[in-house]
Amino acid sequence: MTAVRPVELGDIPAIVRLFERVFPNHGWTSRSACEAYFREVFFESPCRDDSLPSWLAEDAGQAVGFCGILPRRMEFRGQSISVAVGTTFMVDPDRRNSLAAMRLLTAYLSGPQDLTFADGATDQARNLWIRAGGHAPLGYNLHWLRPLRPARQILAMLGARGAIPRVLRYGLQPFAAAVDLLAARLPPNKMLRDSEDLSTAAALEPADVVAEFRSMVHGKALVPVYEQSVVEWLFEHAVSRAAHGSFRARRVVAQGRGICGWYVYYVRRGSVGEVVQLCARPGAYDTVLAHLLADAWRQGATAVRGRLDPDRALELADRHCWLRWDGPATLVHSRHPEIVDAILRGDAFFSRFEGEWWLRFLRP
Repeated sequence: MTAVRPVELGDIPAIVRLFERVFPNHGWTSRSACEAYFREVFFESPCRDDSLPSWLAEDAGQAVGFCGILPRRMEFRGQSISVAVGTTFMVDPDRRNSLAAMRLLTAYLSGPQDLTFADGATDQARNLWIRAGGHAPLGYNLHWLRPLRPARQILAMLGARGAIPRVLRYGLQPFAAAVDLLAARLPPNKMLRDSEDLSTAAALEPADVVAEFRSMVHGKALVPVYEQSVVEWLFEHAVSRAAHGSFRARRVVAQGRGICGWYVYYVRRGSVGEVVQLCARPGAYDTVLAHLLADAWRQGATAVRGRLDPDRALELADRHCWLRWDGPATLVHSRHPEIVDAILRGDAFFSRFEGEWWLRFLRP
Protein backbone atom coordinates (compact mmCIF):
# COMPACT_ATOMS: atom_id res chain seq x y z
CA MET A 1 0.00 0.00 0.00
CA THR A 2 1.27 3.47 -0.89
CA ALA A 3 2.15 5.73 2.04
CA VAL A 4 3.06 9.43 1.82
CA ARG A 5 5.45 11.13 4.24
CA PRO A 6 7.70 14.24 4.42
CA VAL A 7 11.01 13.96 2.61
CA GLU A 8 14.21 13.61 4.64
CA LEU A 9 17.74 14.45 3.55
CA GLY A 10 18.63 10.78 3.29
CA ASP A 11 15.86 10.26 0.70
CA ILE A 12 17.68 12.25 -2.00
CA PRO A 13 19.42 9.24 -3.67
CA ALA A 14 16.10 7.35 -3.93
CA ILE A 15 14.36 10.45 -5.28
CA VAL A 16 17.02 10.92 -7.96
CA ARG A 17 16.75 7.26 -9.00
CA LEU A 18 13.00 7.81 -9.36
CA PHE A 19 13.69 11.00 -11.33
CA GLU A 20 15.89 9.00 -13.71
CA ARG A 21 13.09 6.48 -14.30
CA VAL A 22 10.46 9.13 -14.91
CA PHE A 23 12.72 11.37 -17.03
CA PRO A 24 15.26 9.09 -18.77
CA ASN A 25 16.38 12.00 -20.99
CA HIS A 26 16.95 14.33 -18.03
CA GLY A 27 20.25 15.68 -19.39
CA TRP A 28 22.35 15.45 -16.21
CA THR A 29 25.92 14.30 -16.84
CA SER A 30 26.24 12.52 -13.49
CA ARG A 31 23.96 11.20 -10.78
CA SER A 32 26.05 12.88 -8.06
CA ALA A 33 25.57 16.33 -9.65
CA CYS A 34 21.82 15.74 -9.86
CA GLU A 35 21.69 14.65 -6.21
CA ALA A 36 23.65 17.76 -5.18
CA TYR A 37 21.16 19.99 -7.00
CA PHE A 38 18.12 18.33 -5.39
CA ARG A 39 19.82 18.62 -2.01
CA GLU A 40 20.59 22.30 -2.49
CA VAL A 41 17.12 23.28 -3.72
CA PHE A 42 15.13 21.38 -1.10
CA PHE A 43 17.43 21.45 1.94
CA GLU A 44 19.97 24.25 1.61
CA SER A 45 18.19 27.23 0.01
CA PRO A 46 17.38 30.41 1.99
CA CYS A 47 13.70 29.64 1.28
CA ARG A 48 13.76 26.47 3.42
CA ASP A 49 10.92 26.13 5.94
CA ASP A 50 10.66 22.92 7.95
CA SER A 51 6.89 23.38 8.28
CA LEU A 52 6.54 23.05 4.48
CA PRO A 53 8.42 19.85 3.55
CA SER A 54 8.54 18.07 0.23
CA TRP A 55 6.59 14.80 -0.01
CA LEU A 56 7.59 11.22 -0.85
CA ALA A 57 5.27 8.35 -1.79
CA GLU A 58 6.55 4.87 -0.89
CA ASP A 59 5.35 1.35 -1.50
CA ALA A 60 7.11 -1.55 0.23
CA GLY A 61 9.98 0.78 1.06
CA GLN A 62 10.50 1.90 -2.55
CA ALA A 63 10.09 5.51 -3.69
CA VAL A 64 7.22 5.61 -6.19
CA GLY A 65 6.33 9.31 -6.15
CA PHE A 66 7.72 12.72 -5.24
CA CYS A 67 6.44 16.26 -4.93
CA GLY A 68 9.11 18.91 -4.30
CA ILE A 69 8.14 22.00 -2.30
CA LEU A 70 9.99 25.30 -2.41
CA PRO A 71 8.62 27.52 0.40
CA ARG A 72 8.21 31.21 -0.39
CA ARG A 73 6.78 34.27 1.35
CA MET A 74 4.21 36.64 -0.13
CA GLU A 75 2.02 39.45 1.17
CA PHE A 76 -1.73 39.59 0.77
CA ARG A 77 -3.10 43.07 1.40
CA GLY A 78 -0.14 43.81 3.62
CA GLN A 79 -0.26 40.57 5.63
CA SER A 80 2.53 38.00 5.34
CA ILE A 81 1.39 34.62 4.03
CA SER A 82 3.20 31.33 3.38
CA VAL A 83 3.34 29.85 -0.12
CA ALA A 84 4.23 26.28 -1.12
CA VAL A 85 5.61 26.26 -4.66
CA GLY A 86 5.37 22.79 -6.15
CA THR A 87 8.00 21.40 -8.47
CA THR A 88 9.07 18.07 -9.97
CA PHE A 89 5.78 16.31 -9.26
CA MET A 90 6.42 12.76 -10.48
CA VAL A 91 5.15 9.21 -10.13
CA ASP A 92 6.88 5.99 -11.16
CA PRO A 93 5.72 5.03 -14.69
CA ASP A 94 4.63 1.61 -13.41
CA ARG A 95 2.40 3.20 -10.72
CA ARG A 96 0.52 5.84 -12.68
CA ASN A 97 -2.71 3.88 -12.54
CA SER A 98 -2.48 3.71 -8.74
CA LEU A 99 -3.58 6.25 -6.14
CA ALA A 100 -0.01 7.49 -5.60
CA ALA A 101 -0.47 10.73 -7.57
CA MET A 102 -3.70 11.69 -5.80
CA ARG A 103 -2.26 10.88 -2.37
CA LEU A 104 0.80 13.00 -3.10
CA LEU A 105 -1.35 15.88 -4.29
CA THR A 106 -3.63 15.61 -1.26
CA ALA A 107 -0.64 15.77 1.11
CA TYR A 108 0.72 18.76 -0.81
CA LEU A 109 -2.53 20.73 -0.81
CA SER A 110 -3.35 19.87 2.82
CA GLY A 111 -0.24 21.55 4.26
CA PRO A 112 -0.29 24.62 6.53
CA GLN A 113 0.49 27.04 3.68
CA ASP A 114 -1.90 29.86 2.83
CA LEU A 115 -1.36 29.48 -0.91
CA THR A 116 -0.23 26.57 -3.07
CA PHE A 117 1.25 27.49 -6.43
CA ALA A 118 2.73 25.68 -9.43
CA ASP A 119 3.64 26.89 -12.90
CA GLY A 120 5.11 23.81 -14.57
CA ALA A 121 2.10 21.48 -14.58
CA THR A 122 1.25 19.01 -17.33
CA ASP A 123 -2.31 18.58 -18.59
CA GLN A 124 -2.66 15.47 -16.43
CA ALA A 125 -1.50 17.31 -13.31
CA ARG A 126 -3.83 20.19 -14.09
CA ASN A 127 -6.81 17.84 -14.30
CA LEU A 128 -5.90 16.25 -10.93
CA TRP A 129 -5.46 19.70 -9.40
CA ILE A 130 -8.85 20.97 -10.53
CA ARG A 131 -10.53 17.78 -9.29
CA ALA A 132 -8.94 18.52 -5.90
CA GLY A 133 -10.52 22.00 -5.77
CA GLY A 134 -7.71 24.03 -7.31
CA HIS A 135 -7.79 26.54 -10.17
CA ALA A 136 -5.93 27.22 -13.42
CA PRO A 137 -6.48 31.03 -13.66
CA LEU A 138 -6.79 32.07 -17.30
CA GLY A 139 -4.93 35.36 -16.94
CA TYR A 140 -1.78 33.70 -15.58
CA ASN A 141 -1.91 30.83 -18.06
CA LEU A 142 -1.58 33.12 -21.07
CA HIS A 143 1.81 33.99 -22.52
CA TRP A 144 2.67 36.89 -24.78
CA LEU A 145 4.97 36.65 -27.79
CA ARG A 146 6.51 39.57 -29.65
CA PRO A 147 8.16 38.62 -32.97
CA LEU A 148 11.32 40.63 -33.65
CA ARG A 149 12.59 38.80 -36.73
CA PRO A 150 9.29 37.33 -37.94
CA ALA A 151 10.51 35.36 -40.96
CA ARG A 152 13.20 33.53 -39.00
CA GLN A 153 10.77 33.01 -36.14
CA ILE A 154 8.24 31.36 -38.47
CA LEU A 155 10.97 29.12 -39.90
CA ALA A 156 12.03 28.09 -36.39
CA MET A 157 8.42 27.31 -35.38
CA LEU A 158 7.84 25.22 -38.50
CA GLY A 159 11.10 23.40 -37.92
CA ALA A 160 10.27 22.66 -34.28
CA ARG A 161 6.95 21.13 -35.37
CA GLY A 162 8.60 19.06 -38.11
CA ALA A 163 6.54 20.87 -40.73
CA ILE A 164 9.51 21.45 -43.05
CA PRO A 165 12.72 19.43 -43.58
CA ARG A 166 15.86 20.72 -41.88
CA VAL A 167 17.68 21.10 -45.22
CA LEU A 168 14.89 23.29 -46.59
CA ARG A 169 14.82 25.36 -43.41
CA TYR A 170 18.53 26.11 -43.67
CA GLY A 171 18.19 26.85 -47.36
CA LEU A 172 15.51 29.46 -46.63
CA GLN A 173 17.57 31.25 -43.97
CA PRO A 174 19.10 33.86 -46.36
CA PHE A 175 15.65 34.67 -47.74
CA ALA A 176 14.25 34.95 -44.20
CA ALA A 177 17.12 37.24 -43.19
CA ALA A 178 16.34 39.55 -46.11
CA VAL A 179 12.65 39.66 -45.19
CA ASP A 180 13.52 40.45 -41.56
CA LEU A 181 15.87 43.23 -42.64
CA LEU A 182 13.04 44.81 -44.62
CA ALA A 183 10.58 44.33 -41.74
CA ALA A 184 13.00 46.09 -39.37
CA ARG A 185 12.73 49.25 -41.48
CA LEU A 186 8.96 49.43 -41.21
CA PRO A 187 6.68 50.44 -38.32
CA PRO A 188 6.25 49.10 -35.67
CA ASN A 189 9.71 47.48 -35.78
CA LYS A 190 11.65 50.61 -36.73
CA MET A 191 12.00 51.56 -33.09
CA LEU A 192 13.95 48.34 -32.46
CA ARG A 193 16.77 49.53 -34.69
CA ASP A 194 16.62 53.24 -34.02
CA SER A 195 16.11 53.36 -30.26
CA GLU A 196 18.80 55.52 -28.66
CA ASP A 197 17.33 55.30 -25.20
CA LEU A 198 19.30 52.24 -24.04
CA SER A 199 21.94 54.49 -22.50
CA THR A 200 19.57 54.69 -19.53
CA ALA A 201 19.72 50.91 -18.99
CA ALA A 202 22.30 49.39 -16.64
CA ALA A 203 22.94 46.13 -14.83
CA LEU A 204 20.27 45.15 -12.31
CA GLU A 205 21.58 44.02 -8.92
CA PRO A 206 19.72 42.02 -6.23
CA ALA A 207 19.91 45.07 -3.96
CA ASP A 208 17.94 47.07 -6.56
CA VAL A 209 15.14 44.50 -6.47
CA VAL A 210 14.99 44.50 -2.67
CA ALA A 211 14.98 48.31 -2.48
CA GLU A 212 12.56 49.08 -5.32
CA PHE A 213 10.21 46.14 -5.73
CA ARG A 214 7.39 47.33 -3.46
CA SER A 215 7.09 50.59 -5.38
CA MET A 216 6.83 48.61 -8.63
CA VAL A 217 3.86 46.51 -7.50
CA HIS A 218 2.05 49.14 -5.44
CA GLY A 219 -1.70 48.48 -5.45
CA LYS A 220 -1.52 44.73 -6.13
CA ALA A 221 -3.35 42.63 -3.52
CA LEU A 222 -0.92 39.69 -3.67
CA VAL A 223 2.83 40.22 -4.15
CA PRO A 224 6.06 38.32 -3.44
CA VAL A 225 8.33 39.20 -0.54
CA TYR A 226 11.91 39.69 -1.71
CA GLU A 227 14.62 39.45 0.94
CA GLN A 228 18.27 40.01 0.00
CA SER A 229 19.36 36.41 0.57
CA VAL A 230 16.46 35.05 -1.49
CA VAL A 231 17.02 37.40 -4.44
CA GLU A 232 20.75 36.67 -4.45
CA TRP A 233 19.97 32.95 -4.52
CA LEU A 234 17.44 33.41 -7.35
CA PHE A 235 19.94 35.38 -9.42
CA GLU A 236 22.79 32.96 -8.74
CA HIS A 237 20.79 29.98 -9.92
CA ALA A 238 19.17 31.80 -12.82
CA VAL A 239 22.59 32.72 -14.19
CA SER A 240 23.64 29.05 -14.17
CA ARG A 241 20.54 27.87 -16.07
CA ALA A 242 21.95 28.26 -19.59
CA ALA A 243 19.33 26.20 -21.46
CA HIS A 244 17.57 29.33 -22.71
CA GLY A 245 20.72 31.38 -23.42
CA SER A 246 22.52 34.23 -21.68
CA PHE A 247 20.96 35.69 -18.55
CA ARG A 248 20.40 39.45 -18.77
CA ALA A 249 19.10 41.57 -15.90
CA ARG A 250 18.79 45.30 -16.69
CA ARG A 251 17.32 48.23 -14.80
CA VAL A 252 15.87 51.20 -16.68
CA VAL A 253 16.68 54.59 -15.21
CA ALA A 254 14.68 57.68 -16.10
CA GLN A 255 16.58 60.95 -15.88
CA GLY A 256 15.77 62.69 -12.61
CA ARG A 257 13.39 59.91 -11.49
CA GLY A 258 15.69 57.02 -10.65
CA ILE A 259 14.79 53.41 -11.46
CA CYS A 260 11.49 53.21 -13.32
CA GLY A 261 11.61 49.42 -13.80
CA TRP A 262 13.66 46.44 -14.93
CA TYR A 263 13.61 43.36 -17.10
CA VAL A 264 15.19 39.95 -16.49
CA TYR A 265 15.36 37.48 -19.36
CA TYR A 266 17.32 34.84 -21.24
CA VAL A 267 18.45 35.54 -24.78
CA ARG A 268 20.23 33.59 -27.50
CA ARG A 269 20.97 34.80 -31.02
CA GLY A 270 18.56 33.21 -33.48
CA SER A 271 16.15 32.01 -30.78
CA VAL A 272 13.25 33.21 -28.62
CA GLY A 273 14.15 35.32 -25.59
CA GLU A 274 12.37 34.10 -22.44
CA VAL A 275 11.31 36.78 -19.94
CA VAL A 276 11.69 35.84 -16.28
CA GLN A 277 10.46 39.12 -14.82
CA LEU A 278 9.40 42.55 -16.03
CA CYS A 279 8.59 45.20 -13.40
CA ALA A 280 7.72 48.86 -13.81
CA ARG A 281 6.45 51.77 -11.78
CA PRO A 282 2.91 52.97 -12.56
CA GLY A 283 2.96 54.67 -15.96
CA ALA A 284 6.38 53.30 -16.94
CA TYR A 285 5.53 49.79 -18.16
CA ASP A 286 5.59 50.68 -21.86
CA THR A 287 8.99 52.35 -21.45
CA VAL A 288 10.50 49.28 -19.79
CA LEU A 289 8.88 46.95 -22.32
CA ALA A 290 10.33 49.03 -25.18
CA HIS A 291 13.80 48.74 -23.62
CA LEU A 292 13.41 44.97 -23.34
CA LEU A 293 12.35 44.57 -26.97
CA ALA A 294 15.15 46.80 -28.25
CA ASP A 295 17.72 44.97 -26.13
CA ALA A 296 16.52 41.60 -27.38
CA TRP A 297 16.71 42.87 -30.95
CA ARG A 298 20.31 43.97 -30.43
CA GLN A 299 21.13 40.57 -28.92
CA GLY A 300 19.88 38.82 -32.07
CA ALA A 301 16.68 37.24 -30.70
CA THR A 302 13.96 36.24 -33.17
CA ALA A 303 11.17 36.96 -30.66
CA VAL A 304 10.50 37.58 -26.96
CA ARG A 305 8.07 35.59 -24.83
CA GLY A 306 6.80 36.04 -21.27
CA ARG A 307 3.94 35.21 -18.93
CA LEU A 308 1.04 37.65 -19.06
CA ASP A 309 0.37 40.08 -16.25
CA PRO A 310 -3.38 40.60 -16.83
CA ASP A 311 -3.14 44.30 -15.92
CA ARG A 312 -0.65 44.82 -18.75
CA ALA A 313 -2.59 43.32 -21.64
CA LEU A 314 -3.26 46.73 -23.23
CA GLU A 315 0.39 47.83 -23.19
CA LEU A 316 1.43 44.47 -24.63
CA ALA A 317 -1.19 44.73 -27.37
CA ASP A 318 0.00 48.26 -28.23
CA ARG A 319 3.49 46.80 -28.73
CA HIS A 320 2.07 44.17 -31.12
CA CYS A 321 2.43 41.20 -28.80
CA TRP A 322 0.37 38.06 -29.40
CA LEU A 323 -1.39 36.24 -26.57
CA ARG A 324 -1.72 32.46 -26.45
CA TRP A 325 -2.14 29.57 -24.01
CA ASP A 326 1.32 28.12 -24.34
CA GLY A 327 3.34 25.58 -22.35
CA PRO A 328 2.92 24.18 -18.83
CA ALA A 329 -0.06 25.26 -16.74
CA THR A 330 -0.08 27.71 -13.84
CA LEU A 331 -2.15 26.38 -10.92
CA VAL A 332 -3.27 27.85 -7.59
CA HIS A 333 -5.04 26.49 -4.52
CA SER A 334 -5.94 28.12 -1.22
CA ARG A 335 -8.27 27.56 1.68
CA HIS A 336 -8.74 31.36 1.76
CA PRO A 337 -11.41 32.34 -0.81
CA GLU A 338 -10.30 35.98 -0.80
CA ILE A 339 -6.82 35.00 -2.02
CA VAL A 340 -8.25 32.88 -4.82
CA ASP A 341 -10.64 35.68 -5.80
CA ALA A 342 -7.77 38.18 -6.04
CA ILE A 343 -5.80 35.83 -8.31
CA LEU A 344 -8.80 35.12 -10.54
CA ARG A 345 -9.30 38.89 -10.88
CA GLY A 346 -5.66 39.33 -11.95
CA ASP A 347 -4.88 41.26 -8.76
CA ALA A 348 -1.58 39.44 -8.10
CA PHE A 349 2.02 39.68 -9.27
CA PHE A 350 3.42 36.36 -10.49
CA SER A 351 6.63 36.31 -12.48
CA ARG A 352 8.56 33.21 -13.47
CA PHE A 353 10.75 33.81 -10.40
CA GLU A 354 7.76 32.88 -8.24
CA GLY A 355 7.36 29.39 -9.67
CA GLU A 356 9.45 26.44 -10.79
CA TRP A 357 10.06 27.46 -14.42
CA TRP A 358 13.52 28.90 -13.74
CA LEU A 359 14.70 25.94 -11.62
CA ARG A 360 15.28 23.71 -14.68
CA PHE A 361 15.58 20.25 -13.14
CA LEU A 362 15.64 18.90 -16.70
CA ARG A 363 18.85 19.79 -18.55
CA PRO A 364 18.58 19.84 -22.37
